[in-house]
Parts: sequence; structure tokens; C-alpha cells
Amino acid sequence: MYRILNYLFVILSLLIIIRSGHAQETKTVASEGVAAIQQGHVDIARDAALEDAQKRAVEQAIGIMIDSQTQVENYQLISDKILSQIKGYITRYNITGENQDSGLLRVRITAEVSMGKLNDDLSAIGILMSQMHKPRTMVMIAEQNIGGDLYAWWTDRDGETDLSVVENSFMDKFTEKGFEFIDHETASKEIRVTKAYRTDLNASQAKTLGKQADAEVVIIGKAVAKSYGEVAGGMKSVQADLSAKAVRTDTGQVIAATTTHAAGVHITDISAGTEALKKVGNLAAEDLMTKILAVYSKEVGSTRPVAITINGLTKTQFVKFKDVLRNQVRGIKDLHERSFSGTTAKISVDSKTSAQQLSDELLLRDFGTFSVDVVGSTANSLELKVMPK
Repeated sequence: MYRILNYLFVILSLLIIIRSGHAQETKTVASEGVAAIQQGHVDIARDAALEDAQKRAVEQAIGIMIDSQTQVENYQLISDKILSQIKGYITRYNITGENQDSGLLRVRITAEVSMGKLNDDLSAIGILMSQMHKPRTMVMIAEQNIGGDLYAWWTDRDGETDLSVVENSFMDKFTEKGFEFIDHETASKEIRVTKAYRTDLNASQAKTLGKQADAEVVIIGKAVAKSYGEVAGGMKSVQADLSAKAVRTDTGQVIAATTTHAAGVHITDISAGTEALKKVGNLAAEDLMTKILAVYSKEVGSTRPVAITINGLTKTQFVKFKDVLRNQVRGIKDLHERSFSGTTAKISVDSKTSAQQLSDELLLRDFGTFSVDVVGSTANSLELKVMPK
């Protein structure tokens, strides 16, 4: 009975790919399209005005995801690659009004725009990554195939720095969307690994190692292949399990995580394991990349968290700093005080601008009896120092 159940489990594992499902996010927008009525042909004008309204709906959705300057700079690219296929982004629409005005027909609609597909296509032409200042990514996923030890290139085992099957799958998938990677051979010379930094890295360790290699994001995780016996014809069956997460090195924030599984079949255990690891790597890369891009898209179109550390200030100066930040700095939507100890304060803000733009704003503001100087900055953090006037 056990052998039958095990056989059924193996067959099912070969037929079913387990992965997280993601609902396609949509955004409802209202727009108006206009077309000229030529020789009294209202029906032709209506079709043209409706198409114009749909185009304007997609343009509005693009405006939610990227700023106006980026739209202008990439107008031709967006026009050629996105606006030329607007029907692929609109899942449904309703005509809410129509009227004629001086030989023009105006059609008003509400349309549901597929933000997920729009995000994918903007990413595919490199616009989203450009908006995020092309964060550099490093992959640190430990891997164990059948009959082998758990291998990680950063542990410097006999000088080996080869990427694993899973890491190669990640880099292939992410590169297609415009991600830039830290070369692992270069990184192996930069990072300093102790016994504590072995194969099961946590977010804090990823933050430390990523900073040493000048990476903005580190993908950490572990992939393990396990044998599930034989299937018909003596073929070997193996299942690979993978868990991974993406960590920002400036703040230590985990921005995405995934857990996936996949099966492989081959005449040898090792080959079946390699096949399973490659499959699970592709699945996990797709899932994690979708989640990372969703975070990037939200931050570009809405707000992003910026961590601010201010040194050398009193409590009174800290109160003044927060007041100026809330009321005189553009793009600040919310402020969260994290700590104040001695002469150091830590806060985080939800900002519609990047940390670099925020630092420029702060240098121009009047804090009364003191000013602030920027000691350091990353894409998501600022370190400031209070200077007396």
C-alpha cells in the first residue's frame, strides 16, 4: 500500500507545478476621447473617439506608475511599445457619456486597466528599472543536489566561485527585465565571510555582505533536491524545494519572499536533481521578480520608505526638524519616529521622491538656529548631521 501511495505521489508531483498565484491587479480610470465627425459619419467618429478614450485611460495608468519627466523622456518608446497595443491592457470598459460639440464627438468611459501587464511591459523596456536608479542585485542562494553537500559560492570552498543551477536561473530571468547583477567573482573578493556567514543567511547578514559588494538588493535562500524513488521504467524522480527572499542592503527591509517546489525525472539521481533545481529556480525567479517589480512600481507611482538618521541634535532641534519635514518639504506623505537617544534620532518617512531628491530639499530649508548637512545617502536612506549656524 505504501509503495502505491508513494508512486501516486511521485506521479502527481510530476504533473502539478506548485507556485503562488497572483491576481492581476487592475485600476479603474475615467477618461474622455475626441474625434472629428467627417461628412456626418457619427459611427466612424464614435469608434475613433472610443479608441482615443482607451488610449488616454492607459496613459493615466502609466502616469500612476512613472513620473511625467520619465514619460516625456521615453515618449517615443512608450508610444511604440505600449500605446500601440492599448487593447491588451484594458480588461473592460463602460461608456458613461457622449456628446457632439462643434463638429467633434466626445466619448467618456470608465476603463479597468491591467496594471500587472502594464508593469511587466514597462519593465521589459527598462523604464521601471531606470526610475528606480537601476538597483544592483546580488544572488546568494545555497544549493544541494542529490548526493552532494550544501554548496554556496561565498563560503570560498577551495577557491570555488561557480554559481549554482538555481542562481543561474535567477540571473537569466532577472536580466530579461533589465536587472543589473553584481558579478560573483568580483563579489567574492570584496565580501568578508566568517563562520557565522555560512549557508543559511538572514536579512541582517545579507545587508552586511551586500554593502561590502556594493549591492542595493541581495537575494538569499536555499534550494534542496530530495529523491522520491523510481517511476515507471526505472527513471529517477526528484523534488526540489526552494525558499528565497530579497533584502535591501541600506535598510535591511525584506521586500519580497517566495517558496516553490518542482519535480524532475531522469535516468540518474543527479541529472533528475539538476532538472528539478532548474525548474524550481525558474519558478521562484518569476515569482520573486513579480513581487519585487510590484514593490518598485508602487514606490515609483506612489510613495517609498526613506530611513533618515540625524546626528548631533538636541530634542528641541529634533522637534523643529520634524516640523520642517512635515510642513515645508515636498512629497512627504507621512513621518514615523523610530528612536531618539543622546544626540541621534532615527525616523522613516513615506516620500513621493527619492532619497537623493529629499536630501536636496533639506539642504535648502531653513531650520532656524541650525542647518543640516548630508553625510551619506543611498536609494532608500539618508544620514544627516546637524550644524550650528
